[in-house]
Amino acid sequence: MQYVDIFYSNLSEYKKDVDQERNYINPNESTDEKLTVLIKKIKESQNWGENYSNKKVVIFTVYRDTAEYLFKQLQERGLKKIAMVTGSGSKTSDSDEETKNFEPILERFAPYTKLYREKEWDFETQEVGLEAFKEWKIWCKNHQPHVFDKLEKPIDILIATDALSEGQNLQDADMVINYDIHWNPVRIIQRMGRIDRLGSPNKKIFGINFWPSDNINTYLNLQNRIEERMVAMKLAGSEVDQRFSDRFRQMAQDENLDQRMKNRMMKQMEVTFDDLDGEDNFGFDTLSLESYRQDLFEEFNKDKSKYLNMPKGVYTGFSGVKEICKEDGIIALLGYPAQTSNKKDHKYQLFDLVYINKKGENVLLNQKEVLDALSHHKNKPRFVPEDIDRGEEPAIIELVNAMKTWLEDQAVEMEEQEDGTTKRKMGRETLDVLKQVRGGNPAAIETVKKGENLKEKYQLKNFDIISWMLVTV
Repeated sequence: MQYVDIFYSNLSEYKKDVDQERNYINPNESTDEKLTVLIKKIKESQNWGENYSNKKVVIFTVYRDTAEYLFKQLQERGLKKIAMVTGSGSKTSDSDEETKNFEPILERFAPYTKLYREKEWDFETQEVGLEAFKEWKIWCKNHQPHVFDKLEKPIDILIATDALSEGQNLQDADMVINYDIHWNPVRIIQRMGRIDRLGSPNKKIFGINFWPSDNINTYLNLQNRIEERMVAMKLAGSEVDQRFSDRFRQMAQDENLDQRMKNRMMKQMEVTFDDLDGEDNFGFDTLSLESYRQDLFEEFNKDKSKYLNMPKGVYTGFSGVKEICKEDGIIALLGYPAQTSNKKDHKYQLFDLVYINKKGENVLLNQKEVLDALSHHKNKPRFVPEDIDRGEEPAIIELVNAMKTWLEDQAVEMEEQEDGTTKRKMGRETLDVLKQVRGGNPAAIETVKKGENLKEKYQLKNFDIISWMLVTV
């Protein structure tokens, strides 16, 4: 009963806040402190006189529910010329209708870009830039009345989900506000890219980020994760905005950062087995495997206790589609180093996901391909050969030997000579590192010097098989 009383008391306090908000709408404040700050920032941006007193602001949020909330709240507090654009529907503050076609809304929000610059007109002028735009508007009044009607009904505040974060030219606006931060830094860069574009009429552009409160951000570690991913993108040659945050600016301008990140990558290469050679082009999302995280997170949340209490070594299996899974084998999730005690706080340095046949040879070469295969079969019924399900020794030994062989091959490969003999050569991992040695990377050189220890490291005892599944073709 104690928890029920506390819950009821909290709900009652919340009801008071809601009733107070409904009975009196303060145009500048709200019990929602985040909304109060947003209103303040919008009004400041519309009154500070930058960029010819530009009033246009783009507000990005991840969720449609949040977009609808802001759309309603800003109107109730007296702000006008507002529009909301989401993937499932869009609307404006001067109409009750919701529409799937948001292009006319964008034309009202960004007429300089969407109407004047992106379309062809039978219009000539000696002016350029905004002066030419002003003359074009006068011309439209006489020659294009339907276009002039849009110009007379401008939209100044555009609330959007990430349906607009890619491929849209909105450089009429000079400010992007991230009301919430997307977990993928690529999205954040794309959002700012809507206004930070060639042909912008603005002398300056501005960005504001709303971060989670300290206690939530401590739990999520969202800011640090995004900033570190953006640093990785910068090192990979991607264009990033160093003004994103003060900490990111310091990281991006650190002259020693590049070397530290390379050293970290070399450390990783001591215990990972991804072979990314091939014809495929790998982007940032591919390498980070972010495209799979949301699907896995949703599945995890369905039954957290089941997954948290799941023992190591749990297994299942499926009947594979021949075009995708070409051989019988094992898909295994490995953790390094192995847990040597019953401590629950044991942390693995790295994980690896592999698909090997029963000879210990790779069937698929990298984690993305393995995840693609698993995604294709995730709704297939369970299928495990009976001898393995019964734990018959010969069948289990065959699988163990396959895994041992595969691990040993990561450290040492045998090369056949013309005279029929064989000789040792460095394994796949060390060969990858050697590519870095050619560039004079000291961390890579040090890794190769330790090559004699690889065989000892790649023993089955040093790895936990966290989970595995049988693939039967």
